Amino acid sequence: MVVEQLIGLQAAIGELGELYLAAKGFRALRAAAENQLLLRTAALAAQLRHAVRQGNFGAALADATAREIAALRQDWQERLDRLRASPPYQQCLHAWFADDTATLAALLPDLIADLVLTTAAPPLYWGVSLTAGRRHGGRPFVAASACAATIIRYRNEGVPAEADDGDWWDTEIGSITLVDDAQALDTPITLRLMPAELRLPVFCLSDSGIYRVYAKVLKAPFTVRLQPEVTDEWWQAFPEPYAAWRAAVAAELAGRGIGVEMIEQKASHD
Repeated sequence: MVVEQLIGLQAAIGELGELYLAAKGFRALRAAAENQLLLRTAALAAQLRHAVRQGNFGAALADATAREIAALRQDWQERLDRLRASPPYQQCLHAWFADDTATLAALLPDLIADLVLTTAAPPLYWGVSLTAGRRHGGRPFVAASACAATIIRYRNEGVPAEADDGDWWDTEIGSITLVDDAQALDTPITLRLMPAELRLPVFCLSDSGIYRVYAKVLKAPFTVRLQPEVTDEWWQAFPEPYAAWRAAVAAELAGRGIGVEMIEQKASHD
């Protein structure tokens, strides 16, 4: 019974950690989340670890810890719910649904922590996923023709906002995340977009190299960049070498009028 209680408390502390991550993402809640919720959550976790090491973990401590966790959880869920119902959040949400980019540009930096509207972003990159979702007993990567078809769809229909089955703070005001360094993406194929051609407000996250466009879909011209090699060991299970796959993707895209940049391996000077 004691083991089950400890596991349950550890899971509940993990839930507090998730609430902290959600709260600190909003400018109005960040300071309190860091100075109150984070510190108290860390203290509860440390208290449990100490009690287990000392052999003092029992029903009384478990009950007291569970009550405090429940109170913290209710408090911060209510704070998040109040923020969701607040005029600033609702104005941003309505603007997102209405594609009102001017309102989003004006209000989002005051709502979301570390978010800054930028007018001088560098070339930005978005990663194209190659995984087929069948790494056990099947081909781990999509065929060249399927990859090209996906990119053609992005050209015709745009890149959709990131799908997420999480809580409202992760899903309601959707965005497309871009980076300023293609090498930071875990894929050898990326879309390069020029901010001047996006026709949407571009926000950055406090000098992190991460940028966001808040929209249902991002439809803009892009160039496809193909890296010279892959590092994913799962490619060894693929029926064709990456070089041949890359060439096939490039040929299909070029045939459909999509710009392709074949990045070549840098020469070694050793």
